Amino acid sequence: MTIREFLGRRRSTIGVAAAVLFAAGVLQFADVNPAASQNLTLTAFAAGEDPGINPDAEAWNHVPWVQVPLTAQAGAYAAGGGSIPVATAKALHYNDSVYLRIEWQDATKDESTTKVESFADAVAVEFPARSAASVPSLCMGQADAGVNIWHWRADSQAGIKDPVDIYVGAAIDGYPSKEVLFYTARAVGNPFADPALGPVQTLVSRAFGSLTTANVQDVQGKGVYKDGKWAVVFERQFSGGDVNQAAFNGGTVTDMAFAVWNGSDGDRNGRKSVSQFVKLSLSTAPSAQASDRAWIWIVAGVSLAGALGLGMALGIYGYREGRRTP
Repeated sequence: MTIREFLGRRRSTIGVAAAVLFAAGVLQFADVNPAASQNLTLTAFAAGEDPGINPDAEAWNHVPWVQVPLTAQAGAYAAGGGSIPVATAKALHYNDSVYLRIEWQDATKDESTTKVESFADAVAVEFPARSAASVPSLCMGQADAGVNIWHWRADSQAGIKDPVDIYVGAAIDGYPSKEVLFYTARAVGNPFADPALGPVQTLVSRAFGSLTTANVQDVQGKGVYKDGKWAVVFERQFSGGDVNQAAFNGGTVTDMAFAVWNGSDGDRNGRKSVSQFVKLSLSTAPSAQASDRAWIWIVAGVSLAGALGLGMALGIYGYREGRRTP
């Protein structure tokens, strides 16, 4: 190797190293981690009116969305899942309430779990608990940083049907199937067994295996299946029922993760499609629909003022012309 070749390679190496260091400096200055999904941010704008919990509401047609990648559940042992590769998320807030809309592709509508081998479609959103001082573990939180989970299930929304209403040809000898006592899960207060509690459960957890229902059930939700897609909306007031639940406020940012269950693929419990934490930013700026409505009123006001001004000018002109007429 000649001296010229050696110096040329050295300059090339130094140039590459300088470029890498410069790029790292830019990322550090911008607080960006290119290998982390936390760079994905969902912005919740202020709605001009209550969007409600209907996923097909007009308000959602004017809201920006993000696509959140999903993977199979990971952990100390392989839980499986992963048949849903991506979910589309939107967010709004109105009158101190936050609204989340999650949509995903699913070829089958699984809302009946009468058979032991049948499982329901479902979706959940996880937030750090209000008491968490740091971002908790994605896998059900940790001792010093709990999580709050909102869990919607298709079978809970459809309503749990009595076996005698499904298997109409079955013969039951002396079984008082309509009495709650004989529905053991419902009798002991299992919320999944009581359709009167609605399709959404509010859950809290501080470690793997510690998941339980929250003391206050204050999340509303509704799912709609159409054209091979599920769309589900969650709604809750900014302030949760206790410190184990998430808290929101306009102008703040919190972490959020998603999980989706595909019933026809055998998803249940830890078998699901999950995301990493992403950011939820509650902006104080109005949504596009609210901004459009505001501009309509502004344009109408300006037009009305212009028309009044023109009318007054023409009136004054006519009055003056009339006085000049002999």
